[in-house]
Order: sequence, then C-alpha cells, then structure tokens
Amino acid sequence: MDIKRWMTVLPTVEHLRPARCPCCDAAGRPVDGPLGMRGHGLRERQVYGPLEAGGAPQQVTVQARRYRCSACRAVVLVVPRGLLPRRRYSAAAIGWVLARIGFDGATTPAVRAEVSCSTILGVAAAERWLAPSRWIEASRRGQLFPRLGRHGAESTRAQVAERTAMQLVALSPRGRAADRAAHLAFRGAALAA
Repeated sequence: MDIKRWMTVLPTVEHLRPARCPCCDAAGRPVDGPLGMRGHGLRERQVYGPLEAGGAPQQVTVQARRYRCSACRAVVLVVPRGLLPRRRYSAAAIGWVLARIGFDGATTPAVRAEVSCSTILGVAAAERWLAPSRWIEASRRGQLFPRLGRHGAESTRAQVAERTAMQLVALSPRGRAADRAAHLAFRGAALAA
C-alpha cells in the first residue's frame, strides 16, 4: 500500500501482520498456536518529498505499525510501500533526485527546491545539498535500493545517479509517452523500496 493511501485509511493490525519474523523466522500467525507477531502499537514517521511526480514538496507524518515477535522479542516496524529504512525522504523523491541529476544534469540546489519543503537553509546549503551525495554513495554500494545491485567503484557520481535512475525507470509501470524520465524514475523508486 502506498503512502497516500496509507494516510487516508490506516491498515488494521491483522491486515499488516508480517508472515514471519525477519530476525528469527518464526511464523507470524501459526496455524495451531498463539500469534507469533503481536501488535505493539504505532510510531509516527515523518516523510519528506512530493507525493506525486512533479508535485509540490511536502512533509507528512505516517503512522507506522509495530509488531513484537513472541519468540525472539524483536520489534518490527511495518511502513507503507515507498519508504526506505533510515531515510527521511521517500524512495520516490530520491528516485526523482537521482533522475534529475543523472539524466538532466540538474544541480543539487535546483533539485532540493523540487523535493524539499525546508525554507530555512544555512549558508553552505544554498550552494550544495549533501543528501544526494549520500544517496549516490549508498546506491554505489547497493544499499539504497538493494534489489538493483551495486554500481562500479570507478563510476562518477553522475554516472551512478544515471544508472540507478535507468534501473528505476525500467521498474516503473508504463506511463504516457509524454512522461519525463524523472516521472518514471519517481514511480519506479516507489516500487523498488
């Protein structure tokens, strides 16, 4: 379920219950026994970036569901499709930024204005935005979108951004012929997360 739909109707505990614990592989809902993954409350998570390709940047709060494993006591957080672990921006917003840098050669201050709703910037931030560099390096190591794999260490940052964006475009559902590559990378990134 994507972010916009999740915010409209919060899914029930039963609907989102993980089938297995990611830590110990215990069944979340065994056939002949008590629940393995029990609801453990809600946690708010802030998400930055536009909710639609080319849309206005926003900061929204999403209610994430928590579950606790009865076997190993691990706490698992279930979030909507399109969110990446330990990232403030949505996967779609990150895909948009990588496409704009990789395909269009856009500068980081320009793409920041397209995806960030922050209006108060420091002196250094007006010239350079560090988040895209972190995303590109994580993509190079295969940690940003793990299913896309790694990119060569000899590639420049622009090349890594372009290759990642190309892979995200390939994952995107078919759109209109007039859709820009950044729009397709936006939709592909939401699915790759």
